Amino acid sequence: MPQYPVHPCCYCPVLEAGSACANNKKVECIKFLAYLQRLSSMKAQKIIIQELRYLVSNKGGK
Repeated sequence: MPQYPVHPCCYCPVLEAGSACANNKKVECIKFLAYLQRLSSMKAQKIIIQELRYLVSNKGGK
C-alpha cells in the first residue's frame, strides 16, 4: 500500500496543529496545492477527488 503524503493542515504553522483552515484559505495555500500535486504524481485520484469534492461542497468556505 503506498504511503500518501500527510495532509498539510496537520503541520501548518498558521493554526493549532490538526486544525484546518477555512476552505477559502485552503485554495490559496501553497502547501495545500503542493499536497494535491504530490497526490497527483502518486496517481491518488480517489483522494484528490475527495479533497476537491469537500472544497466544492462547502463552496470554498464562504
